[in-house]
Amino acid sequence: MLFQSEFVLNREHFAECFEQSELLKEKRIPRYKFMAALVLAGLLIVIFAEQEKTLGFFLFALAFLEYFSFRYRQAWWLTRQMWSRNSNNTVTLNIDDKGVKIESLYNNNQLLWSEIDKLIETPKGLMLALKNGGQSYLSKASLDAKCIDFIKSQLPSTVID
Repeated sequence: MLFQSEFVLNREHFAECFEQSELLKEKRIPRYKFMAALVLAGLLIVIFAEQEKTLGFFLFALAFLEYFSFRYRQAWWLTRQMWSRNSNNTVTLNIDDKGVKIESLYNNNQLLWSEIDKLIETPKGLMLALKNGGQSYLSKASLDAKCIDFIKSQLPSTVID
């Protein structure tokens, strides 16, 4: 079987990648104890230090940064992806008996079926879990039903609702 498709690495595609990969992770909660400890330590330094209070204000800033890194993690991740050189470029996806080949202007990857540990199906796509610990996401919007069935036949799979 040989399947070829093209898609654009735009904001919508990156947002889908982030949202679908978040489904595979454990539910994350903010580290409130850590933030409270930073604020408390900063407050103690500001109140009781007789010298400069720079360290206390630095700890306040770290607590603030910790909160906003959790709160806006998707927006920050999307912004970094949109700043990348590959953003808004067309990607060619080739799937055959050897594996999955992803080609773009700045990045070319060949994933052999033997390098892929398992397939995780999400509501909007397929996550390829690699044996080296990495992941690669394929959107169902760029695949047809025959291709999806072919990929499922090549790999052990898990379905996430």
